[in-house]
Amino acid sequence: MTTPTADPATTATELDDNAAEVIRYGQALDKVTVERDRATALCTVLQTSLGRAWARVDKLNRVVTEADARAERYRHQLDLANTERARLAEEVAVLRAAVTELVDEPVVALVCRSCGCHDLLACQDGCVWATDEEQRAAGITPTGGPLCTACLGRQAEVLAEQQRPWWRRWLGV
Repeated sequence: MTTPTADPATTATELDDNAAEVIRYGQALDKVTVERDRATALCTVLQTSLGRAWARVDKLNRVVTEADARAERYRHQLDLANTERARLAEEVAVLRAAVTELVDEPVVALVCRSCGCHDLLACQDGCVWATDEEQRAAGITPTGGPLCTACLGRQAEVLAEQQRPWWRRWLGV
C-alpha cells in the first residue's frame, strides 16, 4: 500500500481515493488491535480461573484420598473388633459348656447386644446391666437384648449424632 503523494500525473480524485483507503485500513487495524487486546485480557482471566479451579481439584483430591485412608483404617479396626468379638463368643460358649457340665441345670449368661461382654467377662473399664428405664432415658429402645452401661453411653452418642442434620455432620459443626 502506498501513501498518496503529489505526482503531477495523479489526479485529485485518485489522491482522495488513496487517502480514504489508508484511513479505512487504519481504522480496521485499530479495531483488530482492540479486539486482540480484549481477547488477550479474557484469556488471562480464564487462565487465572482455570488455575484456581485446578488448585481446588487438587485440594479435593487430597481430601478424598485422606478420607479413603481413614476409612481403610476404620475398616481394619472394625475387622479387629469383630475378630475379638468372635473370640469372646467362643470363650463364652466354652465357659457355658464348662458350667453346664458342673451344674445339672443350664446357666443363662446375659450377653451385651453391642459389645459382647457378659456376666463372666465385663468390659475393660467395668460395667453393669442398664435397666429399661436408663435405656429409655438415653433415647434407646430397650428391645433386642441386654445392654451394658458402657455401651449405653456410646449408643446414646451415636443416636444423637444420627439425629443431627446431615449438613452439620458433613461440615463437622
